[in-house]
Amino acid sequence: MTAKGQGASLQEELDADVPGLAVKVGDPIPSVGLRASDGYLLNLRSFVGKQPVAFLFFAAPTASGTQARRGTRLAESLAGGARRLASAGVAAIGVTCDNERQQTDWIGEHRWPYLLFSDERRSAVERLGIPLAASGRNYNVARPVLLIVGRDGLLDAIILDPAPEYVVDIVLAAVRRAEGRDPDLAEPRSPGTEPPSARETAEQPTSASS
Repeated sequence: MTAKGQGASLQEELDADVPGLAVKVGDPIPSVGLRASDGYLLNLRSFVGKQPVAFLFFAAPTASGTQARRGTRLAESLAGGARRLASAGVAAIGVTCDNERQQTDWIGEHRWPYLLFSDERRSAVERLGIPLAASGRNYNVARPVLLIVGRDGLLDAIILDPAPEYVVDIVLAAVRRAEGRDPDLAEPRSPGTEPPSARETAEQPTSASS
């Protein structure tokens, strides 16, 4: 795919409607407290006033088959682009409906450079209207949903089932467009400037009250 074709595809992703959800682009992200993988109780609004954030709602820790593979690929793609996101000042958060122990066991198999939020009680997905799929005693997000929230706490983009290979490009394009900049994929970096690690960026709000 050419750069021009890729840019057009990203714009289509950003402009596409996602019917059935309880929120739409321009709505404020709701206030829902969730336990983070670093042990802190945070909130979907913990980043408001600090930095843009991408919330990836997905299934993987207790999912199986295609659903688990898709979720893991998205998580890996987000991890692979963590430094690009941090350089652009964008936080990344993964959200699953697994409990803290299930997430901890899964994290032990990977070294994700971003936090995971546990939505075990399904309070966030129900508030947002994200469909679930039941598997025995477990509930998982039926299809991945990417929510991109601006510094002002408003939803800049909602992407259903994003392509893993473009997930970071989608986030950066949405943030740049919301900030009134050209949503080109290239992110300028000052020579000799080392961006903060994704873990440092993602953990900035941990001292904020939930």
